Amino acid sequence: MGLFDLFSNDTAEEAARQRNQGLQQGYDALSSSYGQGRNAITAGYGQATNLYNPLIASTGAGATAYGNASGANGVSGLKDAMDTFHNSGQYGNFGFALTNGLQALDRTHAAAGNLASGNADADTLKYATGLADSTYNSYLAGLQPYLGANANAVAGGANAATGGANALNASFQGQGAAANANYTGQGASNAAATMNNYNVGQNQLGALLGVGSLALGGVGGVGGLGGLTGGFGGNGFSLGPTSVGGAPVSGGLFSMFK
Repeated sequence: MGLFDLFSNDTAEEAARQRNQGLQQGYDALSSSYGQGRNAITAGYGQATNLYNPLIASTGAGATAYGNASGANGVSGLKDAMDTFHNSGQYGNFGFALTNGLQALDRTHAAAGNLASGNADADTLKYATGLADSTYNSYLAGLQPYLGANANAVAGGANAATGGANALNASFQGQGAAANANYTGQGASNAAATMNNYNVGQNQLGALLGVGSLALGGVGGVGGLGGLTGGFGGNGFSLGPTSVGGAPVSGGLFSMFK
C-alpha cells in the first residue's frame, strides 16, 4: 500500500466489487444447477405419476365394484352391482350351471316318480338358491383383492408425490441458503468498503490536524524568535554569549537577512 492509499477508498471499493462479482457468479452457476435438478425431479415425478394413475384408476374401479356388491355403497350401489354381475362371465357360468343342475334334479325326481312332489320343488329351490349364493359370493371374493391393490396403488402414488415434493423443497431450501450466503457476503464486502471509507476520512482528518499542528508550532517558533529579537534588538546584539565576546550586529536580528 502506498502512502496516498491512506487517502483513497478506490482499492477497497475495487476489492469489494471483485468479491461481489465472484459471489454472484458462483450463485448464478449454482442457481442454474438447482434449476436443472428441479427439472429432473419434476420429470421423474411425472413418469411415476404416469405409471400410477392408470393403476389407481383400474384398481379403483374394482374397489368401487366391491363396495357396490357388498352393499357398502347403498341401494344404488347394489343396483349397479347387479347390473355388473349380470354382465360378468360368472353370471353366464351361473346360468349354465343352474340349467344343467335343474335338469339333473328333474331327471332324478322323474326316475323316483316324484317329479311333481313338494320334495322336488324344495330341492329345486334349495339348489337354485345355493348356486346363486355361491356364485355371487365367488363374484364378491373376486373383487376383494382390488381393495388392497387400490390402497397400494394410491399409497405408491402418494409416496411418489411426497418424495417429489420433499426433493423440490430441499432444492429450494438449498438455493435459498446459497442466496442468503451470497447476499450476506456481498453485504459484508460493501460494509468493509464503507468502513474503509470511514477510515480514509479519519486518515484525512488526522493528516489535516497534523499539518495544522506543524503550522501552529512554526508560528510559535517565530513568535519566540520575535521575542528574542525584540529583547535583544535595538542597535544590535551579540551573536553568542557576551562572555565569549560575540560580535555586535546593527539593526536587530532580521537586519542580517536584508
